Amino acid sequence: MTSTGLTDSAAPEIIDVHHHYLPPFYKDHARSWLVNNASGADRIVNWSPERAKDALHAGCIKTAILSISAPGLVFYDSNVKVESLAQRCNDYAAGLSRDHGLTFRFFTALPMPDVAASLREIARGYDELGAVGVGLLTSYRGKYLGDPSFAPVLEELDRRHSIVHVHPTDAPCCRGLVPDIPNPLIEFLFDTARTITNLLWSGSLSRFPNIRFIFSHGGGAMASVYPRVANLGAYVPHMIERVPEGTKAALARLYADTASLTSPAPFEGARQWISPDHLLFGTDYPWGDTKGTLTAFDELQLDEVLSCKIKRDNAVALFGAW
Repeated sequence: MTSTGLTDSAAPEIIDVHHHYLPPFYKDHARSWLVNNASGADRIVNWSPERAKDALHAGCIKTAILSISAPGLVFYDSNVKVESLAQRCNDYAAGLSRDHGLTFRFFTALPMPDVAASLREIARGYDELGAVGVGLLTSYRGKYLGDPSFAPVLEELDRRHSIVHVHPTDAPCCRGLVPDIPNPLIEFLFDTARTITNLLWSGSLSRFPNIRFIFSHGGGAMASVYPRVANLGAYVPHMIERVPEGTKAALARLYADTASLTSPAPFEGARQWISPDHLLFGTDYPWGDTKGTLTAFDELQLDEVLSCKIKRDNAVALFGAW
């Protein structure tokens, strides 16, 4: 099949850039958070490579790029050694990638907010394990990705021209803010918008232009707040100096995945600020259902060119050959 998938009557070989894994040793650490925050927690905790492969087949997906979802590797109620846990997760993901051909690729999980340990794991992920990029959360202990303390990590990612998949989490400020409402339902969308805003106005997007950021769920709430965020410098003049190319140019470099965008309103909202060439297919498995996600995506009735771009071609252009 050609990379466009348009000269072949077969469907494009879909690439899922938002696909999670839960190694057996990770589940015990994450279980209490999942029970309190995730619908269908038992189904999520029962993740296995075999179930994931079945789900990929059901969703007509050829390749899934694995990442660790919220709560990531930092657990507020435990003494987990974060660097050791990151190493074990990355070794596990590398094993899946090695043993299952093109079925699985992976983003290196970083032991943030430990900067020194994260730099070590970036090098190990790229130089030893064969990672295709790096996975980050939107914030760590209330600090967003453009925080000055994280600059060495961004500098190294920029040096390596990294692809960085950013997944939301629930920041300490807003945990349990609205009673009876699970944090992922609302707060994930806003934490994504917060970290994009922080990266932009801290000057990080301009200082580190070689990083290709992919934001989950179409960039969360950015579709709603984009004009306000982009025009903030008009009200705080000294901040525009941090974005010399202009806010629209800086934000235009960002990518987003389509997890949670499979109904018309959120999809159209994302298209208002994300280029059609920068939208990538994502299912959020096992939180999301692969077959159901594909069905809902196809019900958007996009033209064939755009549909194939999102399902495969944009990812091929971004990641290149495996």
